[in-house]
Amino acid sequence: QEVYNHISLKDNYFLDSTYSGKWAQALVNKGYTVFMINHRFAPRFHYSDIFSDCQRAVRFVRYNAKRYSVDPNHIGAMGHSSGGTLSSMLGVTDTTIVNAINGIDSLSSKVQAVVALAATFNLADYNKKTDTAIQNNLMLRIMSNYVGELPEEKNGEFILSGKYAEASPVTYISKDDAAFLIYYSDNDPIAPPRQAAAFYNKLTENKVTSKVVVCHNCEHEPIPDMNEVDMWFKKYLK
Repeated sequence: QEVYNHISLKDNYFLDSTYSGKWAQALVNKGYTVFMINHRFAPRFHYSDIFSDCQRAVRFVRYNAKRYSVDPNHIGAMGHSSGGTLSSMLGVTDTTIVNAINGIDSLSSKVQAVVALAATFNLADYNKKTDTAIQNNLMLRIMSNYVGELPEEKNGEFILSGKYAEASPVTYISKDDAAFLIYYSDNDPIAPPRQAAAFYNKLTENKVTSKVVVCHNCEHEPIPDMNEVDMWFKKYLK
C-alpha cells in the first residue's frame, strides 16, 4: 500500500509536475474529466507491474463511467516521458483477463486516443553511436531499472527482443490502434528524436490515424499546443 501513498500524486497533481499539471488544468478548463493515474515504481517494480496498474486504472474508470459521468467507450490518455510510453501502450494493447473475478477486470483497458510527449516507443533503441555519453549512461540505468535487465545485444548494438519488446509500444502496432498525437523535441537528450519518426512511420504503415509535432530545442519537455490537443480529443473521443 505504501507504494501508492505519494502526496504529490495523491493530493495535488500540481506538485507532481508544474509541466504536466498545466495540461491537466487546461483540459479541465476545456470541459474534460481528467484522471491522474498513480502506479508502482521501478526499480522495486518492473514494467509488467507498472503497466498493469495503468490498465487497471482505465478499467476502473470504464467500470465507474456512470458514476463519473463519462463515456466508457471513448477514453483518452496523455502522458510525458515514461507517462507517454505508458499512455502509448494503452493505445496499442488490450489484455484479456481470463476468468476475471470481478466486473472491473473483465473490461477492456484500451484507450481510443493518445497524446504522447517525449515518449520512448522502442525501449532498446538507445546506446547508438550518435547518442551522447550522458544519454547512454542515464538510459542504461533507467531501462535496466524499468525492465529488470539490459537489452540483448547483436553486433555491438541493442536489439528489440524479449522483455524489451514486451514493454515497447512499437511492438504492438496494428490497424485497430488509438489515434496518436505525438510531440517530441529535436534535441531531446533522453528520448532519441528518431524514435518519434519511426513510431509514426509504423503507425501510418498500418493506417493508424496519427500526427507528429516537433518542438525545436525543447530538450525533454516538448510544449503541447493545448488547443490542438483539445481538437484531437474532440475528434477521436466523440
